[in-house]
Amino acid sequence: IKRNKLQTHRAQQRAYITKKKARKTIPSLSRDDLLIAGVCIYWAEGYKRPVVRGGRERTYHPISLTNSDPALVKTFLRFLRECCAVPEEKIKADLRIYQHQNERELLKFWQSETGILPKNFRKTYYGISKSSNGVRPYNRLPFGVIQIVVADTKLFHRIIGYIDGVKKF
Repeated sequence: IKRNKLQTHRAQQRAYITKKKARKTIPSLSRDDLLIAGVCIYWAEGYKRPVVRGGRERTYHPISLTNSDPALVKTFLRFLRECCAVPEEKIKADLRIYQHQNERELLKFWQSETGILPKNFRKTYYGISKSSNGVRPYNRLPFGVIQIVVADTKLFHRIIGYIDGVKKF
């Protein structure tokens, strides 16, 4: 047991040192870096399928990103604000939280983390993910999940164009 604890401690130390060195190799993000980062975040996590209602594709396409990681969400919002010049009043948010979580606390948390205007937080949804069927641990998403929405079809198509540009690498 003593040897296992020592091995675990050493492995944790190696991981800490490796992460610290890697963190130092990433400089401050330039505007171009932020553009690529934001595009890649949307490419990986954003809603890109056409909006279909009543069996027909609609002509409007909002930008929509759903995630639980505050750092990822903040980076995406920085991309929207700085690279896409999205005005604050156009950035909306919805929360998905779970029965054991406090809605007020999480609203304050996400408002603080994102800088989104309090009046732009629309709905809070309660529920269990259909895909997990209640199997995941209750504390798996301590901040719930936030959906960032910008209703701007032209910007949606611009971001999809950016993604096509990144695909050429």
